[in-house]
Amino acid sequence: INISEVMMFIWKKREIETDNDSIEPKFVKTILIKNGTIPFTISSFGRVVSSTSINLSTEVQGKISGLIPLKKGSEFSKDQVIVNVDSKDALLALNARKSNYLNIISLSLPDLLIDFSDQYEKWSNFFNSIDVEKDLPNFPDFSNSKEKNFIITRNILSEYYNIKSDEARFNKYTITAPFDGSIVEAYTDNGAIINPGSPIIKIIRKGKLEIEIPITVQNKEYVQIGDTVFLNENNIEFEGTITRIGEFVNPNTQNLSVYVNINKLNENILYDGMYLEAIITCAGIDNVAEIPRRAVFDEKSIYTVNKDLQLNSIQIDIKATKENTFLVTGLSDSTRIVVEPIINAKKNMEVSIELDQPKSNP
Repeated sequence: INISEVMMFIWKKREIETDNDSIEPKFVKTILIKNGTIPFTISSFGRVVSSTSINLSTEVQGKISGLIPLKKGSEFSKDQVIVNVDSKDALLALNARKSNYLNIISLSLPDLLIDFSDQYEKWSNFFNSIDVEKDLPNFPDFSNSKEKNFIITRNILSEYYNIKSDEARFNKYTITAPFDGSIVEAYTDNGAIINPGSPIIKIIRKGKLEIEIPITVQNKEYVQIGDTVFLNENNIEFEGTITRIGEFVNPNTQNLSVYVNINKLNENILYDGMYLEAIITCAGIDNVAEIPRRAVFDEKSIYTVNKDLQLNSIQIDIKATKENTFLVTGLSDSTRIVVEPIINAKKNMEVSIELDQPKSNP
């Protein structure tokens, strides 16, 4: 190795050392913390749902015939007949039972005339008022226990209630609409044979809508029944009020839902299944600071800068989540925090900041 090579090596080494000594501290953006009461709103998207949604099914078996098309979108009015189940066999059986009931009473009338002559007219009128094509009339009242025992032993009372039960069951062959609404799902069609308990159609109530808004479990404690919700649909704004707060979590999203009643004047522009922008106005949260989400790492840690301009990491307690910020506790007033991610950050690393930044929340 000659002298020129040795001199070149020493010169390059000094140049590297000089360059390292001249590296300036990394510049970071910071803010100064100021705790206080911060108004809190929750931004989300809500889905319009009908206030009432049910599956209509039948309690009897038979061939169905819909008096309206059993198709999605078909509308109906309250008390309108939606579905009939073929009831010919049931009607004939019911009439035959009523005819047999008349026979039971007719066989008892001679004994009533002899033993209860003063009550005979009452039972004769009851017998004559029975029409096999109509529902049974009201059962006569008993005048004394002897009369009651006589009627019971002749099975006149028990058979009366058996027929009334059949009449009630016969009415189930006709399904009427419980409210004004429309069909949103059809599970069968006209002419099909339906079994008891099988769903026929799914219907929703017309006009009465509500908004289902998902919120995080963390934000639930700040939401109350009666809170105002601002809703937006294609730049048309209107208000709603929270009426219910769910006590269950959606397993897919891990959110729970709040339900909002909307103004009737605006329901003509809303339909089941639509999504709306929603802002829930909550009461202010006391003694918290608002920091950017970008300032947080490892879920609950942030970097602070001390008076010697060195980094330190501390843990915070996140009280609420907003769209771009967290509301947190655990920070003293005038604490300077870093508001953006830092690459290759480490404890006590020297940094450079703007010392004249205002003391305000982001």
